[in-house]
Amino acid sequence: MEKDLADRGILYAPDYVVNAGGVIQVADELHGFDFDRCKAKASEIFDTTLAIFARAKEDGIPPAAAADRIAEQRMAEARPVR
Repeated sequence: MEKDLADRGILYAPDYVVNAGGVIQVADELHGFDFDRCKAKASEIFDTTLAIFARAKEDGIPPAAAADRIAEQRMAEARPVR
């Protein structure tokens, strides 16, 4: 399906990218919800989506694969949770 969309010039982002705002809000509620903090974090979704599309184009892969690579890289760079 994703390749068919790409062949038609339609960009596709995986569900975990387009639903990131909800995840951000829920995660923020664990620390006592703060609208401004949540909004600032959610505002990064647009740039992340653009980075996914750029990575997909550069690497010649579907956007979902690019999103996975970026997510895996971010997880590898994150500090271990204690």
